[in-house]
Amino acid sequence: MMTRKEKMLWALYGMILVLLFLLSSTNLIIKEKETPIYGVSVIIEDTSDDNYVNFRKGMDRAAMEFHADVSFITLYDKGSRKQQEELILREQQDGCRALIVSPVDGEAILGMQTEKGLNVPLVLLNSETGTGGDGPIGRIGFDYYHMGQELAAQIIRDQKGKRVYLFGERNPDEVSRRFRDGVLSVLEPAGYEIVEQEGGNAGEWKKAAGEVARKDGVRAVIAALDPVCLAEVAQALSEPGMAPGIGGLYGRGTTVRLLNYLDRGVIQGLCVTDDFSAGYLSVKMAVELAGNQTAEALGYLESRFIRQEDLRNLEYEKMLYPIE
Repeated sequence: MMTRKEKMLWALYGMILVLLFLLSSTNLIIKEKETPIYGVSVIIEDTSDDNYVNFRKGMDRAAMEFHADVSFITLYDKGSRKQQEELILREQQDGCRALIVSPVDGEAILGMQTEKGLNVPLVLLNSETGTGGDGPIGRIGFDYYHMGQELAAQIIRDQKGKRVYLFGERNPDEVSRRFRDGVLSVLEPAGYEIVEQEGGNAGEWKKAAGEVARKDGVRAVIAALDPVCLAEVAQALSEPGMAPGIGGLYGRGTTVRLLNYLDRGVIQGLCVTDDFSAGYLSVKMAVELAGNQTAEALGYLESRFIRQEDLRNLEYEKMLYPIE
């Protein structure tokens, strides 16, 4: 029969075991600090994410590191300002904590902060709009004007002719307009004849590229102002029945399709951007703003002009083919 002292010891042991169990398996005594999850909505200006593959990889990496729940949203109609505004207000109403927007119209988006009750933090992609707006705003982007200047300088270095065909959309976005302005700022003072070709679908680009090739042949130089146009022109020029060839095709973009055309020699020069870093930093900035922190001003992110041989350069491989 146990003595009173032994009973007290067993009772004490039992209490210690219960205490240890509570400490190890519940938060009744020691509460773990809860990590906030920030809902971030990314709304682009396009109907497809074809030009956002590396951006999404960087976005996903940042979402894991900074505890963000990210939604990536495309438009139903490319370049529709009204539709983008409706999606922005919808996402705010659904409870997102921050918005990342590649704006159709940057000024209109800023105006929403004063006129339409947009009050969640906002990160603008590739927008040169002013500093208006009443809410917290961050900016991520590339210097497309300088990229256009670099492209034009390379054309002057490569080509002997004095005529350049600029292929672009009938209603270009803000990025394409800045890129075009950069190209013209170098080519026009150098005495180049600029022939602008506007279009909007693959059939138009193919026909126009064929006409340029037949008219000027190897003296013809085409600079495409946006990735979609560049891809369609490259496809047209790479078809077996397209003859004669042209002197050079240049443009901008980072899609695998464009890089393949560069590797095959269909494209002679390409302006590329570090889209992985853009995606990563935009989510990081959005989370910081949602958490009432001060987001660091980053300036322009890295961009480069590359040629076929640069695709084997390790530095560019990391930029163009990032590992998730």
